[in-house]
Amino acid sequence: MSLALQIGFDALLLGGLYAIGALGFALVWGVLNVLNIAYAAMIMLGAYAAYGLALWGMDPIAAVPIVMTMMFVFGWLLQRLLLDYVMRGPHSLSIALTYGINLILIGLALYLFTAEYRSVALPDHLRGSVQIGGAHLTYARIMVMLFALSLTALVWWFMDRTELGTAIRATRMDFESAQLVGIRPRFIFNVVAGISSALAGAMGALMAVIYSVSPGMGDHQFLQVLIVAVLGGLGSMIGPLVGALVLGLVSSVVANLWGGTYAVLAGTLLVLFVLAVRPSGLLGRRFYEA
Repeated sequence: MSLALQIGFDALLLGGLYAIGALGFALVWGVLNVLNIAYAAMIMLGAYAAYGLALWGMDPIAAVPIVMTMMFVFGWLLQRLLLDYVMRGPHSLSIALTYGINLILIGLALYLFTAEYRSVALPDHLRGSVQIGGAHLTYARIMVMLFALSLTALVWWFMDRTELGTAIRATRMDFESAQLVGIRPRFIFNVVAGISSALAGAMGALMAVIYSVSPGMGDHQFLQVLIVAVLGGLGSMIGPLVGALVLGLVSSVVANLWGGTYAVLAGTLLVLFVLAVRPSGLLGRRFYEA
């Protein structure tokens, strides 16, 4: 019973974090048609931003909205100054550009912070833990899980219930028709890039609360985000959420039974199996395969 509760809690924690990252990544992939490799560095930047704000005495959970604002501006500028010029070209061009940006940002982080692992100093109210049915839950993990799930719900509400969210979905579904009804695609692209970067920053900032921060941390998390995005499928807001929960559950079961080393392998095998059966992903729309 205690193991089942521990697995369930860990699955919700990982699922919430992966859902945030996958939503941001899928937005750029689905709307801008750009496979943003620099997303890995954005996760890392969010973690270091939260670490820096914590050094100044700010609560790491309260720092997440500030990190998201900073990363939104970063993503907007990145789209406006660089990505806007390659998104209409072949995929290889955008992949090469974002891969180069990723290397530059990681290199700068290594220069400024070295490869040393750093941890956020938690305030007193995040240091304790509680036992529920034999499962060990730390206050920090509980707060991260609640924040991640709440942010995921907020993004879903924004995309499904607001006028701007409707404009983003319209641009994603039919670019020409969106222009005909007065939607400004370039503005939408900038907003989407900003939201995507903000969600990457939120994922990194929340991970900094419970994990160590290092320049290379984003690469591993990007792999998980990519697995979730492919697993859930493009063209559906629910797809990344379902994919995140499925991967979170599988990773949690494998990590608790056989250790975290095999969790990534299990996730990779899972996505390969799903793609063999359904190439568009669990809830993806078939025309996005092209």
